[in-house]
Amino acid sequence: MTQLELIQIVMAGHIILVAEYRGGKVESSGYVDKETGNAIKTLQLAYAVERQGKGMIDKILLRKYLQPDVTAEQVEIKLVKGYVYAFPLDKFEAKRGMLFGRMAETEPVLIEQGEEPQCPPKAGTRP
Repeated sequence: MTQLELIQIVMAGHIILVAEYRGGKVESSGYVDKETGNAIKTLQLAYAVERQGKGMIDKILLRKYLQPDVTAEQVEIKLVKGYVYAFPLDKFEAKRGMLFGRMAETEPVLIEQGEEPQCPPKAGTRP
């Protein structure tokens, strides 16, 4: 995805987070519906990403809820650690000193960059 394409998406009112992918996994969670009393289980993708913040690196946890008919064995994470992606978001918030986001249905898009992924500086160092 080019910068021009990103700008057009943002100007249309969508939230886009551009960050470096650090890892991900499939998680299972559940809750009890108060109206029906039924236990409801959900699967979600949890991505850990980093972006350059004010003087330090911001770590962000992104979640993408999967369709009810999808099993954990069917999910394959195709993102490559160290590469920068554009993550379309439905929701973004800061709570308990951490940044969280809920991803939209759209898949993350690789941002065009140089040949090798750039590693972030060590935690606690200033640029």
